[in-house]
Amino acid sequence: AVVEHKPEPVAVAAPPPPPPPPAPKWKDGTYTGWGTSRHGDIQAQVIIEDGRIKAATIAQCYTRYSCDVIDKIIPQVAARQSPETDYVSGATQSTNAFYYGVVDALSKAK
Repeated sequence: AVVEHKPEPVAVAAPPPPPPPPAPKWKDGTYTGWGTSRHGDIQAQVIIEDGRIKAATIAQCYTRYSCDVIDKIIPQVAARQSPETDYVSGATQSTNAFYYGVVDALSKAK
């Protein structure tokens, strides 16, 4: 007599569930904060949507020089999801004031 060998079924574990999405970093809303430098003050405004930075702007500029010189770094805040931006040559103090304004605004969104 021929005995047919049937392999035992092997239980395959289900893949682990995906990790939960990270908690939102910030509370939704519009926040402002002030940054100071040797050349004056900048008020930054940050808009948070779905826990992420949607946009940042300069709400008020009280610096010795026009804030137009740092306009090109403003979109970096949303792109990087961070107040860390490049520095603008010749506008280091204004860049610093904007950075600290964004940090201050984000501290209110915690």
